Amino acid sequence: MRYCDLSLPVPVDQLFTYELPESLRHRALPGARVVVPFGPRKLTGVILATHDETPAYAVKRVERLLDEVPVLDAGLLQLAKWIAHYYCAPLGEVLRSMAPTTAETSRSKVYTLTDTGRDVLRQLLFQTDDEEPAIQILRLLERRSLSAAHLLKKLPAAKSILATLEKKAWIAVEQDITAKDPLRAPAEQLRVRFTLRPEGLKLPKAERELLAFLELHPGEHNLAELDQTLKNASQTARALARRQLLGIRQAPLALTASDRPPHALNPHQLAAFDRIKASLDAQTFEAFLLQGVTGSGKTEVYLTAIDHVLTQGRSALLLVPEIALTPAVAGQFFTRFGDRVAILHSAFSDSERAEQWRRIRQGEATVVVATRSGVFAPMKNLGLLLVDEEHDGSYKQQEAPRYHGRDVAVVRASQAGATVVLGSATPSLETRYNVEREKYKLLELPERVAHRPMPIVDIVDMRQEFLETRTQNPFSRQLLDALRERLDAGEQTMLLLNRRGFSSFVTCRSCGERVECPNCAVTLTYHKRDRRLL
Repeated sequence: MRYCDLSLPVPVDQLFTYELPESLRHRALPGARVVVPFGPRKLTGVILATHDETPAYAVKRVERLLDEVPVLDAGLLQLAKWIAHYYCAPLGEVLRSMAPTTAETSRSKVYTLTDTGRDVLRQLLFQTDDEEPAIQILRLLERRSLSAAHLLKKLPAAKSILATLEKKAWIAVEQDITAKDPLRAPAEQLRVRFTLRPEGLKLPKAERELLAFLELHPGEHNLAELDQTLKNASQTARALARRQLLGIRQAPLALTASDRPPHALNPHQLAAFDRIKASLDAQTFEAFLLQGVTGSGKTEVYLTAIDHVLTQGRSALLLVPEIALTPAVAGQFFTRFGDRVAILHSAFSDSERAEQWRRIRQGEATVVVATRSGVFAPMKNLGLLLVDEEHDGSYKQQEAPRYHGRDVAVVRASQAGATVVLGSATPSLETRYNVEREKYKLLELPERVAHRPMPIVDIVDMRQEFLETRTQNPFSRQLLDALRERLDAGEQTMLLLNRRGFSSFVTCRSCGERVECPNCAVTLTYHKRDRRLL
C-alpha cells in the first residue's frame, strides 16, 4: 500500500494521510506507530488504515516506522474509536493514552544551521571574537546538526543563546524521535545468559573472561551482581549483547508475597463462582455484579475464576482503583500464579512499564493487575475482566481524554466476548440500576468468611450530648472514654475527619436544625477566617 491514514496526538477530530516510503509499504500495518512531520514538529502517530488511493492534495512522507509488530491490535483500535465517539474525545489523544509511546521512544531537540545563519557566521567571523558563545554554537552547527544535549555539554550557557538564535532564524530546531535502547536500563533490571561461544573472532580480554564465566555458570545472572564479580561486567555485557554475542533481557518487576495456599470456597462463594464459570465456559459476553460485605472473600472468588480461565488458554485482567492497593493484591496473585502475573500502574518508570507491556503483548504474562489505564493492556485472548471496588471515583480519568475505566472495561469485555465481574460492597447507583434492568447479573456474598463478626459501629447523637453536658466539645464522652482505654492499654487510635472549612455544619443546639443551601439539601460549611457559610 502506498498511503496510510494516521491518527496524531493533536486535539483535532480527523485523520491525516501520509505517503509510505517504498521500504515500508509492506511492513507498515494498522496499529503500528510511525514518526511523521507535522508542521515544524515531528509527531508519533498510529496507523489506522493503508490504501493506494491517491489524495487530491500534496502529502508528506512517513519518516520512520517504530513498530514491526503493531502495538495496538484490532480490538484495541475498535475500543479507541468507541471511547473517542462516546466521550467526544479526539481519537489521536485516546490512542496516545493507550500506546506506550513515552515508554519505548525518546524525544530530543536537534539544531541545524540555516542559510541565513551561514551568511551571518561569515560576516561575524571578521567582526567578532571567536570565543563568544553564539559564534561557537554557529561554528559547531556549521559542520553538522547537533542535539540540544550535545550543545549544552559543550557550552553549559547555551540554553538561552539557542533560544535567541532560533528567534533570529539563524538556526532551526526539529524534534527527533527514536526508539529507546533497552540495554540502557539500570543493571539491576537486566539479566544476562550465555548463548554461544563465537568462533574465529578476536575479542578483548574482558569480553573473553565474561563469556567464559557465563559458560561455566549456566542460567541467567543479574548484571548488577556480575559487576561485583567481574570488573566492568555491565559495560562488557552490553557491548557483547549489541553484537548479539550474549543473551540479555530486562527482568520483569518482582513483588514479594506471603505464602498462602488456596482456600476452599464457602457455599456463597461457590455459588458465585459457579455462575461465573458457566459464563466462562460459554465464552460469550456476560456482566456480573459481585456484591459482598467487607471481608466476604471476593478476592478468593476472583482468584478461582482466573484459575479456570487460564485452563482455557485465555487471559485475565484485574483492575484496582488505587496504586496503594496494587502491591497487596498483586502479592496474592504472585503467590497463586507466579511469573504469569504482570503489574501496570503509573508509579512505574518508563522502562518498567515498557517491560511489563512487552511481556503482556508477547503472551508471557496472562494475568494482569492494573490501575485505571491498565484497561488498555494488550491482552492476548482476553477471557475475564474483573473490576474491584467498581464504585470508586478513581476509575474516572480527569485529564484528556476523559473516560470511566469501569465502563470502558465493560465495553472491552463486550467487544472481546469475555466475562466481566464488577465487585463492590457498596455498588454505584449506575451498576445497581443495570442489575435492576437485568443488563448485569447479581451475585451476592452476604456473610464474612468463617462468620467473622463485623466491626461494632456506634452512632452518637451530638445534640443529646450537648443537652446533657452543656459543653460545646466536638468529641463525645463515649469517644473520649474509648480513647483513654486504648491509651491505657498501650494501643493506638486513628481519628478520621473528612471535611473542609472550620466546621462542616452549623446546627441549633436545641432543635438540631442545620443551615442548608437555599437551593438544595446540602449542608453549608462554616469557614472561620472569612466568617462565611459556603
